[in-house]
Amino acid sequence: MSLALILLLTQGCASHSPESIALKISKMAGLQADELRGGDFVLRVYYKFMNPGAPLHIYLEGDGRAWLSGTRISRNPSPGNPVALHLAAREPGKNVMYIARPCQYVSFAKNPHCEYPYWTHKRFSTEVIDSVSAVIDMGKKKAQANKLEIIGFSGGGAVAVLVSAQRSDVYGIRTVAGNLDHKVWTRHHKVDPLNGSLNAADVAKKVANIPQIHYIGSQDENMGRYVAESFLSKAGRIDCIKIKTVKGVTHSKGWEQAWSRLLTNALPDCS
Repeated sequence: MSLALILLLTQGCASHSPESIALKISKMAGLQADELRGGDFVLRVYYKFMNPGAPLHIYLEGDGRAWLSGTRISRNPSPGNPVALHLAAREPGKNVMYIARPCQYVSFAKNPHCEYPYWTHKRFSTEVIDSVSAVIDMGKKKAQANKLEIIGFSGGGAVAVLVSAQRSDVYGIRTVAGNLDHKVWTRHHKVDPLNGSLNAADVAKKVANIPQIHYIGSQDENMGRYVAESFLSKAGRIDCIKIKTVKGVTHSKGWEQAWSRLLTNALPDCS
């Protein structure tokens, strides 16, 4: 094989790597890239802060490529289809910050704590939640924002709720195919429990006064409506929480096209 062909193939692989895909999406949306240390992890972020003092919209990525198959764990959880980043790229607000989950898009040399439990059974551990919350603090300070709306996709939905439960500056939560009760979810799919992870449903009452919408795809075979309904049943207050089914959407396909429309749904008024 010639050197030119080797270089061509190498460049082709690199152009389709998760990192290059994320960078392309962020550049097209005018988002700046950075890596910020929060607690135990250095997290990849993309952001634009164009209106100092205005509320900041935080987007949290899903679990990514955690598993290669039902029994094979991925060596790198960076998502090839970063749904939350696609949504952040369509965000019309002027203060937007996307935060990847621990060990996504960042060199493991910078993250000595990046071991497979943090994208498998410890994906919602205390140290993960603390890391994300610390990075949110950095973004909030840089944007000079006082209030936050937090949006999370899939496992990022669980992180959105768990982060919100320990903060007093969140005025709204939106989840997209959110894993809002992983205990119910793992039982339904008959997979190993997420031992070592916090469960969003366990803090449902604590966040029940925060206006929130939880979107579920009508064709989502991974995260059915029953997960959000379990969360709602534990909240104790239902006037602040809406569950909306979005027709024709699967777990990871269709959200990008629907997002501009879904953002026009006003958060519940629970005053």
